[in-house]
Amino acid sequence: MDATKSYSETCNTIRHYSNLSFSVRILSIVQGLTLVAAWILNYKDCNYLILFAIPFFGLLFTLLIYKFHMGYFDATGYFIKLAASMEETLFPENFRPFYSFKIYHDKKYKSRTSKFIILNAPFTLISILFVFILLLTFLKFLNLIG
Repeated sequence: MDATKSYSETCNTIRHYSNLSFSVRILSIVQGLTLVAAWILNYKDCNYLILFAIPFFGLLFTLLIYKFHMGYFDATGYFIKLAASMEETLFPENFRPFYSFKIYHDKKYKSRTSKFIILNAPFTLISILFVFILLLTFLKFLNLIG
């Protein structure tokens, strides 16, 4: 197979996995806000089974979506690394977009904190929200709040 065609297929694969990763981030926000809205609607009824189930299963579902995201993210990283190495042999030094991106990306997300706050922000936000409403449900169950 022609080297530039292989490079092109690698770029298409990167695009595919990047779109999947973006889609599951959006999905996590939508499912999170939907479940929080359902929890709010059930809050006044005091059906504790529902009030405890929504954030519990919301956390589980968010974890599942996060695992999908990490699978897509890892695959994207693998293909970006592959594209960067292909660029070293195929293109002149001033025209290596994935090589440059890999250096930038590795530097930006080097720490766990930046991954947690920036890269995984939708999952972090929704998970914190579910923990918060689980705590509110527990406090309501104990009659400590109205």
